Amino acid sequence: MRGYAAAAFESARSAGRLDEVRGDLVAFARALNSSEELRLVLVDPLIADQTRRAIVVDLLEDRAAPEATALCSFTVRVERAPELPAAIASVIDLVEDELRRIDSGGEVDIELEAGRTAVRERIRGYAERVLQELAALGDVDRVEDELFSIARVIDQNRPLRETLADTNLSYEGRRAIVDDLFAAVCHPATVRLVRYVLRSGRVRDLVGTLEWLVELAAEERGRRIAEVRTAVALEEDERLRIARALARVVERTVEVRDIIDPAVIGGVLISVGDLVIDGTVRLRVERLRDLLAKAS
Repeated sequence: MRGYAAAAFESARSAGRLDEVRGDLVAFARALNSSEELRLVLVDPLIADQTRRAIVVDLLEDRAAPEATALCSFTVRVERAPELPAAIASVIDLVEDELRRIDSGGEVDIELEAGRTAVRERIRGYAERVLQELAALGDVDRVEDELFSIARVIDQNRPLRETLADTNLSYEGRRAIVDDLFAAVCHPATVRLVRYVLRSGRVRDLVGTLEWLVELAAEERGRRIAEVRTAVALEEDERLRIARALARVVERTVEVRDIIDPAVIGGVLISVGDLVIDGTVRLRVERLRDLLAKAS
């Protein structure tokens, strides 16, 4: 959560709406406290995460800053349902800490040293939000390629590798080196990710961490490609409707790739990432067959 929030706050600050994000989070927390019906639904562990996330998105979309909507939806996904109100309060504390740091003219917050697993989880959260914000699949491909290339450059340049891993040097100095080398030629998301690795307290294995980020970018690519199987080719308006609907579910822009499959008979079979939506006639026929078998 901390890494995801850091990326969301960073984007909101760049857009000049960090105060708005705080206000939206506070308003959502109040809604949870004042509406027993909403609270009971969102803290019910028997209700699927996707359903609870859809409720949050419907409630906040077009009413709240995109970063606030994303933070609330992400919190629903990663936190245990009964702990949602406390988790939202923790996110509000984080954004208030960020606002106080900015008001005081404080330096960029350097993450405290932690174990490898904790650091990786922070970086994973940060990377998820940064990659989620990318507008198109091609941007994800570019970031993946650039991270791989940067890892190779650093791995093959020992003085550079040792300098970036030297925590005796200030973060600002090491960030300046990264910016000088890569900011002009790489996607801004790529540079953000490399900077955060330097902040994360896990620079001893800088190359390994960057290679791991390449894997996360590849996973993100899989989340953005929706394979839609139908018996007949989709019309363009149908493809757009499916893409818009899936984008709300997976919270990122989706590229629909339709496949004509006579076995589908009718309806659609959709797979995007690890999500499978089976709305085919074949499924209904199989369920009917099962019911008839049980009845006999």
